[in-house]
Amino acid sequence: MSDTRAATNPAGAAQAKPKDLRALVQDMGQWRHAPEGGVNLIIISATAALPETKRTPELIDQIGEGVVTIAAKHRGTVYQVSNVDFAIMVKINEAILVGMVRDLKVDMLRTIERNFPGSFGTIDQSRLVLSYDLVNNYRSAADRVAKYAEIAQRQVAEADGGGDKQLRPLTTADIKNVMRAYEKFGTDKFVKAFVRSQDIMLNMPGKSPESVMTEYFISMDLLRKPLFVDVEMRGSGRLFNEFTLVLDQILLSAFNHMHTTEARCSINLNVESVFTEAFEAFIEATPPSKLAQVVFEFRQSNIVENFDEFQVARGLIKSKGAHIAVDQIFPQTVGLVDLDCIGAGIAKIHWRNGAEEILKERERAIKYLIDCNVLPVLIRVDSERALEIGAQMGINMFQGFHIDKMLGKPSH
Repeated sequence: MSDTRAATNPAGAAQAKPKDLRALVQDMGQWRHAPEGGVNLIIISATAALPETKRTPELIDQIGEGVVTIAAKHRGTVYQVSNVDFAIMVKINEAILVGMVRDLKVDMLRTIERNFPGSFGTIDQSRLVLSYDLVNNYRSAADRVAKYAEIAQRQVAEADGGGDKQLRPLTTADIKNVMRAYEKFGTDKFVKAFVRSQDIMLNMPGKSPESVMTEYFISMDLLRKPLFVDVEMRGSGRLFNEFTLVLDQILLSAFNHMHTTEARCSINLNVESVFTEAFEAFIEATPPSKLAQVVFEFRQSNIVENFDEFQVARGLIKSKGAHIAVDQIFPQTVGLVDLDCIGAGIAKIHWRNGAEEILKERERAIKYLIDCNVLPVLIRVDSERALEIGAQMGINMFQGFHIDKMLGKPSH
């Protein structure tokens, strides 16, 4: 926040209602550009306290009322970061912070006990309320906020897709089956069957649209049909992360089979995959001239969660002449992480329903990216409106099914 007072309540006045997740990201982004000591982010989590069956609307409303009341005493600003969790941003000294956290815990426990008598002994109190000093723990706070944004995005996707209640969870056997299929098919057949590509288009005024980079990826839909059509991929947690690590190994091993030119291209990786034998073998097998045209895309949340490891990975990647993009930047998290500082050259921002309004709010953060020579790309573009909004903000690179049609290429 350029002025921390902009995110606090005057004279301890109570908020009428909590602000939303977008407002929290904006306030944290402002604080990051003009840091001020003593500002803390406090997370109040009913998710950590209770099973889903007990997170009733009545209970959450009561918890929210208590949070707003306590925050007002300290001139803090309240945000509702999910359907059931809240956050407070407040400028406060350490001694008063301890008391504030205690009051929040007590109020929350009383509210839960009033609604569900006998629950007290089953609650992990250490996870009810967590605080982050932004000066010393901004990265951890940003990671927590980014995860809330991911949850929100996933809920939107599930609502759009409907969801199939008959699907089973992902298992380690499914992961092993994918690797076995790769070994059985061989690289060339596996690439032909399961690897797809999608171009990024440059759309400049007065010029014809042109492809400037090709992203390669293993199609989850194509993998599902023969190997695990009955698996629900969402909500698989750490097991899904293990699954993506296996896909990274396959993609690295297959890279020189699928990309046979020295044109600009990209692949998605987890930070952890940079430290594998597969990545080392990929570096050794790829000529320097070709490597100089490769962009490694890392999810924003993966970078924040593994920042120390990412710094090492970034040094290795740049020493080889390759480049870095940050993927899965949801509109409400634009500006949460300083992409120029972490060494990114490309920022891939999701376009989705409602993105227009949010991106307009984040226009200043997008301009900062452009001023830092970090190229913003709108991805998942499914309509002409995305190009219009992007152009208004100085964005001229796009990717998605609508872009495939404009370039005359099949969508996968």
